[in-house]
Amino acid sequence: MNLKQLNENVYIADQLSIADVSELKALGIKTIVNNRPDHEEESQPISADIAEQAVKNNIDYYDLPIISGMYPVKSVEKLTELLNQLKYPVVIFCRTGNRSVNLWALSQLNKFGYQYVFRKAKSIGYDIHSIL
Repeated sequence: MNLKQLNENVYIADQLSIADVSELKALGIKTIVNNRPDHEEESQPISADIAEQAVKNNIDYYDLPIISGMYPVKSVEKLTELLNQLKYPVVIFCRTGNRSVNLWALSQLNKFGYQYVFRKAKSIGYDIHSIL
């Protein structure tokens, strides 16, 4: 697991394994948001298995799959809604972290502005210029 802290309450990660969930619990993570559709790759754990492990570790879990490179308005709105109500800290993940940081940036653009989301993404190694 490659976990990067975006801000005080939000982390971005690449694909989580089932074992990573217990590690996230030990780090104090309260919520996981999965942006990866099931079966993108044969080796990835399916959402239901990660959700089951999250429940065992008393971590809230949300499945918000999006196709890489596509950020539908409904998905942006849903993440915005989730970020306004979920328990923090949260880990948002996908295959590499790229689509998760992009979705986060789009969901927070109206609240924090372009410079903030751009700087935060860049500070953890993501260039989101092309989606904004």
